[in-house]
Amino acid sequence: MKAMDTTVLRFIGGLDKSFIVPPFQRNYAWGEKECIELFDDIVESCRTGKTHYLGNITYYEGDNNGASHTEIVLVDGQQRVTTVLILLCAIRDLINDSAKKDNINRRYLLNDSDEDIYRIRLKQTKYDSNSFTSIIDNKIPDDSSNNVIKNYNLFKKMIKEKEFEPIQIYEAIQNLEVVEVNLLQGINLGASDKLETVQKVFEKINSTGKPLTPADLIRNLLLLVHSASEQIKLYDKYWIKIENTLQGEHISRFARDFIIMKTFNDVPERQIYSLFKEYFYNETRAKNERVLDEMYKYSKFYTWIRVEACPDKNINRSIKMLNILKTDDCYPLYLYLLASMYENQKEELRKIFILLTDYLLRYRIVTPSGGGGALRSFLQEILEKLVDESINFTRDDIYYELSNSPTLAGRFPDDEEFKKHLISNVNPSYAKVLLLKIEENETRNIPVDISEVTVEHLMPQTLTDWWKSNLRGEAEAERIYSEYINCIGNLTLVSKSYNSAMSNKPWGDKLECLKDVQFIVTSKIADEYTHWTKESIIKRSNIMADRAISAITSPLERKRPFRTKNNADDYTPGIYQLSDIASLMNGSVPVNVIIDDYVNPIACRRWKDLLSIVCFDLLKRDAQLFKSTVANNLIHKATSRKNYPQKDPIISMNPNHLLKPLRINDSDYYCESNLSNISARIYAKRLLEIFNCADKFSIEIS
Repeated sequence: MKAMDTTVLRFIGGLDKSFIVPPFQRNYAWGEKECIELFDDIVESCRTGKTHYLGNITYYEGDNNGASHTEIVLVDGQQRVTTVLILLCAIRDLINDSAKKDNINRRYLLNDSDEDIYRIRLKQTKYDSNSFTSIIDNKIPDDSSNNVIKNYNLFKKMIKEKEFEPIQIYEAIQNLEVVEVNLLQGINLGASDKLETVQKVFEKINSTGKPLTPADLIRNLLLLVHSASEQIKLYDKYWIKIENTLQGEHISRFARDFIIMKTFNDVPERQIYSLFKEYFYNETRAKNERVLDEMYKYSKFYTWIRVEACPDKNINRSIKMLNILKTDDCYPLYLYLLASMYENQKEELRKIFILLTDYLLRYRIVTPSGGGGALRSFLQEILEKLVDESINFTRDDIYYELSNSPTLAGRFPDDEEFKKHLISNVNPSYAKVLLLKIEENETRNIPVDISEVTVEHLMPQTLTDWWKSNLRGEAEAERIYSEYINCIGNLTLVSKSYNSAMSNKPWGDKLECLKDVQFIVTSKIADEYTHWTKESIIKRSNIMADRAISAITSPLERKRPFRTKNNADDYTPGIYQLSDIASLMNGSVPVNVIIDDYVNPIACRRWKDLLSIVCFDLLKRDAQLFKSTVANNLIHKATSRKNYPQKDPIISMNPNHLLKPLRINDSDYYCESNLSNISARIYAKRLLEIFNCADKFSIEIS
């Protein structure tokens, strides 16, 4: 890195410099306030001759430097450089001397180049490019809301109003001092390390003032490549489409869920960028374009979830219900399911979304855990199993997993506890989903748009004198109200217009409205309850709870024990067949891999070493079969599906093909080491099946 004092015109001037504002930078944002302050400083310099410090300009030289131009990529200072050039355009257009006009053009505004990309000295972002080009070429549109045009007109106005001639103001600009910081000069680094250095500096520069969002920083990271033309290509081909698809404000949250989907770990809001960067740099094969391409593909499905826009109306209805249930933490699972199944397994996908809605409806009403951590962890485990292909993309497999949560806090609530909570207290928003489920289960009518439905409290939320009298006096009414206001028996479905019509009217008036409501769960109330009392609420609560149990999927009989707090029940220390992936080993520590007999066990202290040990033995057994297995990528993660043909290898001769490569002893092969307990066992089992020796390998755990 090299820093030196200079003037802004000396920095901008010189032979054929091409300044690039990367597409990941913010658009030109200086307004009237900043321009007036800069202009006043220049006018003061006209009067006194004193210099004025404008600030730092941080940059690095791009890879497209040639004999005809030097490409300078601005990392910080683009607002100041752009504003000075706008001011120079205004001065040029107010000077009558054609020689001086030509001097400003040749020295600061234009390059002598036939290539359009380098003709104008400063290449602006796409948003500001046309406006900036118009003032450089003095073809200013009559009306524009762009800051470039507005500030150009402002500078012309202020120059005309001052006592100094335009040429005097031009000469005073020479007194604007800057410190130019060349980030990469004097640094002997590889190409990728240079860009990583630039990104780190950019993060530090932007840690002051208005902080960048995670989306801003991720955009910078992914679009930071060696040449301006490559940056523009990536921006136009991917990033702008991601922004348009996600409607801007959802990008940071999308990035969070994208990383959870990739790593199966929680990502706190404050760590979205740092964990994304960690994933990006650890993923040695994750070239910028590959990650951008993948994010662009997933962004479509994310929008379907976020704004409830899935083209399949049945899946979209489930998504709407899941959003009412506030299941944002489950988005990574939904995202992966949609991306993996929508094109080729749509009917099965519909069934899975209905199942997830039922599970999460029961979960929200019963609230087995105090917070969302247990639920997130559980569903992330299911996501990992889908990615690892240890379970299939079927409703039955996911149903089994949901019914066998590893912890009590993530359990699929059974009928008994579901009913208990229904007759006690139900969030009215969750009740809307529940009641619609009952309605659809019993009537099979054409589903009603959820947004047009609301929940009516039969005993109203505001007790009038009539209701207090009906409920045996004020004291008893308050007691009944506090205990039963949100139980399922006191809640029913109506359209929004009916809700406002009924309000807190007496029961007789309410009945007249209820009998005309289109929903069976509501209209039949008029036939069954001539009075609405505590006894009526209790009776209907039990009836509605039973109907809910029939309509909402119950869990399967549990086949796995719960994982205890200290993991003691997750496994029993001992020796297991390595092909046994059904036995729980959560929290266990591997001790030995036992091959053929118990005479010479191979020490294995970490699960990440298991696959390497197995591979080395198989390589010795049959080198040709091992080579064929690797060459044909028979051991891989991620299923080949339409739009997602990539099968990421688990074993390779090229370490760059793996996330965290581990050399297999002293061979020419590498295997993935970034594997969980279950993942390592699954891939080992597949290998053993190929070599037809699954019964010869065991694992000892403690």
